[in-house]
Amino acid sequence: MTRVRANTRDDRRPRDAATPATARPTAPGPERTPTSAATAEPGAPLRIGQLAERTGVSVRLLRYYGQQGLLQPRRLGNGYRVYAEDDVRLVRYIRSLLAAGLTTAVIGRLLPSVCERDGVLRPCTPELADELRRERDRIDEQVAELLASRRLLDEVIEAAPSHAP
Repeated sequence: MTRVRANTRDDRRPRDAATPATARPTAPGPERTPTSAATAEPGAPLRIGQLAERTGVSVRLLRYYGQQGLLQPRRLGNGYRVYAEDDVRLVRYIRSLLAAGLTTAVIGRLLPSVCERDGVLRPCTPELADELRRERDRIDEQVAELLASRRLLDEVIEAAPSHAP
């Protein structure tokens, strides 16, 4: 019985362990050195890794922000995402608003109406200020529920028998 080989690569050529069996050799191209965010030209489009480096936010989160409509990178012909310098500031806004307890859905609605003055995010419209007050009230309710849960837990702990030394 004859065996059929699934892989027809030339066994005389060593294969790098990191190279998958399906990888095809490519024609040699010009040497390319990756551009880090530190060496990127001011105003030049940033790749997702550079934006991650500049903002301290993971590439995975940046992609998530894009899926949520918070970031809208431009796509190159090869599918790579490129970001503008303003996106560095935008990611910092998003992080600040998330830290304030807002969801990405709320942030998506609010971002177009947020202004920055003297390095501080501010609502640009009275409607936005009203929505932010409602979000603050929602957070206050969550805090009150957590405090009530903690009080209940304290009561249960107090009622527990103590350990004898």
